Amino acid sequence: MLKLKFMLTIFLLPCNLLFAQKSLDSLMYSYQQKFWSEKEYVFVQGRLCDSFSIELNNVYEVWKKNPQFIVKYDDQLDSIDLTKHLNFWGPVKSYKYLDKYLPSAITLTENGFKLGSYLFSDSLDAISLISSEGNRRFQLGNSFEGTKTLWTTFQDISQYFVMQNYAITQHGFLTDNKFDVESNYDVAALRNKQLKKYETKYYSFFYDQQIFSKNQNVDSLFLFEDAKLDDVIKRLHFNYPQRKIECYLYKDLEQKYYMSATPGFGNPFPKAFQNHSIGFGPAEHESIHVLFGNASTIFSEGIVGYYYSTKDSLEWKKNKSIVSQHPDFSMKDFLNNSNNFNFSQLSYAASAHFAKYLIDTYGLEKFKSAASFQDISKGFRENYNKSLDEIIEGWNAYFQNNKVELGTEREIVYKIIANTIPDTSSIYIVGDNVLLGMWNAGSIKLLKQNDGSWARKFNFAEGTILNYKITRGSWDTEALDEKGNVPPNSVIEVKGNETFVIYVNKWKDLN
Repeated sequence: MLKLKFMLTIFLLPCNLLFAQKSLDSLMYSYQQKFWSEKEYVFVQGRLCDSFSIELNNVYEVWKKNPQFIVKYDDQLDSIDLTKHLNFWGPVKSYKYLDKYLPSAITLTENGFKLGSYLFSDSLDAISLISSEGNRRFQLGNSFEGTKTLWTTFQDISQYFVMQNYAITQHGFLTDNKFDVESNYDVAALRNKQLKKYETKYYSFFYDQQIFSKNQNVDSLFLFEDAKLDDVIKRLHFNYPQRKIECYLYKDLEQKYYMSATPGFGNPFPKAFQNHSIGFGPAEHESIHVLFGNASTIFSEGIVGYYYSTKDSLEWKKNKSIVSQHPDFSMKDFLNNSNNFNFSQLSYAASAHFAKYLIDTYGLEKFKSAASFQDISKGFRENYNKSLDEIIEGWNAYFQNNKVELGTEREIVYKIIANTIPDTSSIYIVGDNVLLGMWNAGSIKLLKQNDGSWARKFNFAEGTILNYKITRGSWDTEALDEKGNVPPNSVIEVKGNETFVIYVNKWKDLN
């Protein structure tokens, strides 16, 4: 695991420096965009295929219009193409010269490929691999559907990852483009060894025991997730799942990285009926994605934002407020390029705002149907009988009617009174605002007062909605409620100058 820690250190250092401006996922998005913008991407069709598959034909016209995308048969590749990112649609048998182009870590078999001693011959098996030089990506699948599973997965943690049946099963690092067994992570084996299992009505939970404090009622926490999913199903009119969601709960980001090869606090794999989260916090959010199914990020995050706005009027007001603070925001540009979803606060708020407009205006079922279309414009025409421009015009009017104007700045004081903390500890506030560290648990330190309390003043515009929590510098030292449970976010709306006094008697690591 030493190599993984080294890679994480390289990545997380700039993250800690910039967390006040960008979330972890936003930084990964920037890295991903930089990687792809530097080279053209060649989609390689096997010459032994009689023709493009039906599904390829559906997207071929879109691809060839993008100057960054090139479509060629494998015997048409030239020396310049071989300096670019290569995506092989598969199956392996359809290529004449495939072994000429792949890194030595991958060897071909009659029905698939091998990585070290691991054999991958199922039609949905696929691998995404970055060369040891770090400048080229290879993607190979045993079918078009298999290769396609790679395209919605970030590759920022490991040098390669393998998808099987719509989920990551292997990831790791190469040595001079060769497979290195010491740097390969078999995630199923790691999870079986380190995670415990708990079954409920809707979930198969796989969890690290360290996500719980000593005196927590574990049974009630797991069953509460079932109750929350019941509410999701009823509010969003989802069908009750015919199979259980596999929910993996990790103790921290590092464990999540090496056991799932996924970034950020939560990630879903809808077709695999899986989600991966740091503790319980993101699990409900990711489960909504799983039940909603594969859709563009804007629709997928939109339905989640809509759900929370139906539960909490402050959540809806917050989304309106965030979008209102960006007068130059263009919904048309946002929709025309799904890559514009950059995991920023504005991206989430705009997606939720747009989803609420469509659902309030046309209904929930039509929204779900429109989200299933790869071509957004076609989805609008088929479901709303309107063009993209007409939909945008309607949203603009809806936005103006729901616009939130923030008021003058107000002074907010957070004052924490903690009964007992170690002499070496300090107290921090963390929240969803830049001034509160954008959920970096050790970013915004409070100041110790003469009376033993901890406090800090902030200035926020009137009307600002703030979600926050209290820690002693990390999520492992988060403040708990009186029952010893991890509490939900505290939420306030700034209405005037105010001091919030918060009493903390229990901490996650001391309970």
